[in-house]
Amino acid sequence: MGEFATRRANLFKALPENSIALIFSGVSKIASEDSFLPFLANRNFFYLTGIEQENSTLMLIKVPGEEKAYLFVDEHNELKERWTGKRLTFEEASQISELDNVYSNSTYESMLQMALNSENNVYGRITNLFIDLSNEIKIKENCSTQIYAKELVEKNPSLKLENIYPLIVELRLVKSDLEIRELEEAINVTNTAINDLLVNMHTGMQEHELSDRFEYYGKTHGRHPLSFETIIGSGVNSTTLHHPVSQQVKTISSGDVVLFDLGLRYNGYCADISRTYPVNGTFNEFQRKVYEVVLACNKAVINYIKPGLSIPDLQEFTISFLQREGMKAGLFSDPEDVKKYYIHNVSHFLGLDTHDVGDRKKPLVPGNVITVEPGLYFVDKEVGVRIEDDVVVTENGCRCLSRGIKKELDEIEKMLRSIK
Repeated sequence: MGEFATRRANLFKALPENSIALIFSGVSKIASEDSFLPFLANRNFFYLTGIEQENSTLMLIKVPGEEKAYLFVDEHNELKERWTGKRLTFEEASQISELDNVYSNSTYESMLQMALNSENNVYGRITNLFIDLSNEIKIKENCSTQIYAKELVEKNPSLKLENIYPLIVELRLVKSDLEIRELEEAINVTNTAINDLLVNMHTGMQEHELSDRFEYYGKTHGRHPLSFETIIGSGVNSTTLHHPVSQQVKTISSGDVVLFDLGLRYNGYCADISRTYPVNGTFNEFQRKVYEVVLACNKAVINYIKPGLSIPDLQEFTISFLQREGMKAGLFSDPEDVKKYYIHNVSHFLGLDTHDVGDRKKPLVPGNVITVEPGLYFVDKEVGVRIEDDVVVTENGCRCLSRGIKKELDEIEKMLRSIK
């Protein structure tokens, strides 16, 4: 089986018999008046089909001795396509999703009712209805999956409503070899974009010029969208975790460190990388101390990761490390001061979402992909340093997927001096 067929087969195993599951791609949401936000298919739907087209539905039916999967998409409409662009043909949708049963949306209701009708039902009696009940999945005007599920159960009171979200999350948490390769490609293109920023970074430019350039690079080198809104913070702005570049004009000053937190997507998968650079090419004494402690912590956490530990375990390790090494470096005089300068978590899951699905309290297992992002932020000194890598948990530890993005202090200074 192909990748998407395998994912659906794994989901079928988790479904009880006599079940129907409905997973929707969603529809565009209104930004204002008749303007719509850019469409991004529900990630659970995309995970199971590879389809990035709105108004599409995956139907899974499991009865004793049989498992059936159907995909419903908009049929060809020449006039509509002249307004909104080409839609997938049934053949194209079938090829992408690895599904033979692709039908028009006009047949969805009749096939659903045939499946739910207990009398003369070719599928057997359906007793369980699985729908993704996540918030904000809009499937038609003024209707979310939660509203739709309630309506279906009211019409079919014998159905037991279940949330399919946790079942899909368990599958998405463990990445396949293909998914790891997709993530590595996202990281690689992000790396080349970072190098482009460094060649063009200089004192006197504005932060948003770098963030705009990063987005432009992604769009002009493979049409890679952003994983999230790019964070570029210089000077005091490097101490703001999610500095809103688009809402403020800030000129990069001589002697600033510039913190990058950014990523590009590849086939839907997100890179999430943080690096910190001195705009002049050389860290000053205080910046160097901070950088050395954060880098040592980044590497120590990566070496510490192994199956069985949880993300809270990694956070506890990080705090202890920063307390000890921060004291040694003279960055603070009391171990409790670390709470002033390290104010976020060291890790989150990564995949089709930047902050990917999963229970962070559960023990890590091989195939989990997480970030490692310690940081220290000194507002009074206008110095913030964060170093973030993306790693995959292995049988005995982890493998750093972003190891090709330079982070050693001497390497960074040498590289910046060579391009200035």
